[in-house]
Amino acid sequence: MTADPPALPEPALGPERLRHDAEFRALDRGFDRVRDTVNTGIDVLNDLGLGLRRLPEESLQELVVLPLTGDHRRIRQNAAAIGYVDAALARYAGSTARLALAVDPRWEGDAAASYLLRLGRHAAAARAGGELLRLGVPVFEEVARFAERLAVEVERLVVELVEKGTRLMNRLLARAAGPAGWAVFAADVALHGLDAVAELVDDARRLVAIVDRLLAMKEEVIGWVDEQRDRLAALRRVADVVRAELGR
Repeated sequence: MTADPPALPEPALGPERLRHDAEFRALDRGFDRVRDTVNTGIDVLNDLGLGLRRLPEESLQELVVLPLTGDHRRIRQNAAAIGYVDAALARYAGSTARLALAVDPRWEGDAAASYLLRLGRHAAAARAGGELLRLGVPVFEEVARFAERLAVEVERLVVELVEKGTRLMNRLLARAAGPAGWAVFAADVALHGLDAVAELVDDARRLVAIVDRLLAMKEEVIGWVDEQRDRLAALRRVADVVRAELGR
């Protein structure tokens, strides 16, 4: 009779718990189509010897959102993995305890006592380890919730950045069109003051503010991760203790 092997299936990606920006999702899909089309054209040109670099294969979310916020679905996947480990350790503890019950009562002496003691220690370590690891589930969920909240904000800001950037570009091109182009635009501002371009100035300032906010988010994530590092490190110490005990 042997202890049942622990079952550790691959957990699915965690769910999304907040409402995400539908416009960003559409923008992401549009970006995928643009990227694939552009890369096809680049491949054709490269066959002619131009040596152009292809656009990254990642989605807009992978390129912009996740580097700033972390992958909240993967973080929740880790929480699910802890649940699987907890269940596997409980099963191992139960089967180990049954091994002790299956020992022939006629077996006595130091060897029997040592064997039963070892089984008891293994069962206790597995059960306690699972219960301690389970305490990490709320930590992962808290980190995932923070990351997803930031992801939703980044999605909204990216949509606004694209919309306002496109509008500003079109307005600038419209004002600077013609043979004289930018010279006429500059002369108009000099003649009528900033009131003549107030909307352009507002859009430009908003674009700068959006970029500043996106950059600030990276620092927020770094600070948050630093705060959670000790809590997550405790899980590793628990796992190390359980592994050491079960390896004896």
